[in-house]
Amino acid sequence: MEVNRDEAARALDIAQKKWLAGDSVGALRIARKSHSLYPTTLSEKLIAEYEKTSSPPPQKGETEKEPESELRSRGKSATAKPKEEDTNTRTHTPQQLASVRAVISVKNDYYKVLDAERTATDAELKRAYRKSALLFHPDKNFAPGADEAFKLVAHAFTILSDPDKRAHYDRYGVADGSSGFSQQQQPQQRRRAPATMFQDELSPEDLFNMFFGGDTGGRFGVQFGPNVRFAQHFQSPSHRQQQQQREEDDSERTLWTACVQFIPLLFFVVAIFAFLLGGSVMPDYSFEMSPPYTELRHTYARNVKYWVDPAEYARSSLGAKTASSSHEVRSFERDVEAQYVSRLQRRCRQEKEHKRFSIHQAQGWFGIGNDRTKLQAAKDMPLPACDELKRFR
Repeated sequence: MEVNRDEAARALDIAQKKWLAGDSVGALRIARKSHSLYPTTLSEKLIAEYEKTSSPPPQKGETEKEPESELRSRGKSATAKPKEEDTNTRTHTPQQLASVRAVISVKNDYYKVLDAERTATDAELKRAYRKSALLFHPDKNFAPGADEAFKLVAHAFTILSDPDKRAHYDRYGVADGSSGFSQQQQPQQRRRAPATMFQDELSPEDLFNMFFGGDTGGRFGVQFGPNVRFAQHFQSPSHRQQQQQREEDDSERTLWTACVQFIPLLFFVVAIFAFLLGGSVMPDYSFEMSPPYTELRHTYARNVKYWVDPAEYARSSLGAKTASSSHEVRSFERDVEAQYVSRLQRRCRQEKEHKRFSIHQAQGWFGIGNDRTKLQAAKDMPLPACDELKRFR
């Protein structure tokens, strides 16, 4: 399949490295896997070449009788096999087990799960997630319950990294009525969380891939795609410096994002001052028709639809003016268009993420569970907000 071309190419590179290292059997096995993912002429030629070397035809008389020394050697290797398996048994440290139990014991307090303060910024939450995800990943931590702890960390970050979900959690706790708050902090009567409030989350593996998929400087090398593999390696000083620089860049971007979020508030303050000094105020509006916003209007420059309260609009300073002749109306409609573009950008990001996740789900794992119908439907999934956004670029 076309979606597996990159996976097949990487597998073929690994096969060639094993061949050069003298592991002909391993090279043949991985080359066959590459061919099953995405058949190519090169993979066919390599498989044919590897088969000649890794499976030589038996010589006459070899199958009739084996040398006695070879039989003794085979017996020794069979006897030593259980010991080798014992040495490869996965073990865990007492510290790993204690960390897992500590997270599970506070599973309803998402801040404690991430070991973060309740006032933590987005950058601090990301650093906390990186640290905890590496600590509890099942390929690194073999303590009982590590998989559950890893999922708890992913779920906690998903909630706290979303402003709306975090605000809901801070006020009401988790949906089942229990939380990490004290009884004095909880309201006497709490609404239940909406049914879709904490749904449609990324899986823990997908979230981990998003953080570490392109991060070659971390403690894990992660291959992004439907077939995830983790390889642990040494973290060099230069890699640590690169990771620290990325975290600093994240902090700067977070600060800039916070400043951008204050722009609507700045517009509001300016409007209040304009009203106090000039006796006029801009009317409120909505991008969807709902009472009292029942009068449909269009911006003069971009033809953006918006609805206003007809009574409020008539009382405002814009009531008797038109966009083609009034600077005040054009300024108001520029604000409408800016808010509309911001709304489209948020929806476009959500649509792209949903499409990527649907493709990821339809691909399966190493071809297992692959659904071509769902995959094609996911690829053809429309992005209406993104298409509308192109009109403003």
